[in-house]
Parts: sequence; C-alpha cells; structure tokens
Amino acid sequence: MNKKGFTLIELLASISIMTLIATITSVNIIKILSEKQESTEKNKDSIIETATCVYIELKENNNLKDICLTNGCTISTKELIESGLLSEEDFPQEKYINIYEYNNEKICKVKGD
Repeated sequence: MNKKGFTLIELLASISIMTLIATITSVNIIKILSEKQESTEKNKDSIIETATCVYIELKENNNLKDICLTNGCTISTKELIESGLLSEEDFPQEKYINIYEYNNEKICKVKGD
C-alpha cells in the first residue's frame, strides 16, 4: 500500500520543533531590541552632556560657567534647545543636567545616571 502524508506523531514533532525555534528567536529579538534602546538612550544622554558643556563655554554664558563650576548648577534640555544646540524633534523629553567641578575637571552629567 502506498502511504502519502504524515502520521500524527510526525506532525506533532514538527510543530513542537517549530514552536521551540520561534520561541528562541522571539526571545533573542526582544533582547536585541532592548539593548538597542538602552544604547540609544546612552548615546542621547552623551549628546546632551556634550551640548551642556559647550553651552556653558559660550561667551554669553561666561558668568554661568563660573557659577556652575564654583557652586554647581542644573540646566534643562529646554535651555539647550532654545540656544540651538539641540533640536526638539530629537530630544522631546525634558531632562536636567548637573554641572559641577570635580578634581579640577568640569563634569556635565544627566540627572539620574
């Protein structure tokens, strides 16, 4: 007799293997997306910190630099956007940056990091 098709056990084994492969793939994709999002946030924070350090170095903000390095201060991304150092489209969420001097070095650090 000529048999065509699969037995029930063969079908169940195939479905189980495909489910296992799909689960492993999904978990890895979710992990990769999560790591990418974290990396993107770190890069954005780095850009914000650099823009803040540039902002206090501008000639019109010299008094601000002296105050920040002596007493410490906080600047918002809103101020950086208004000064043209950041764009609102790229940084819609307002963040705050602490500026202070530590070991004779200027530190610009996003709050919460």
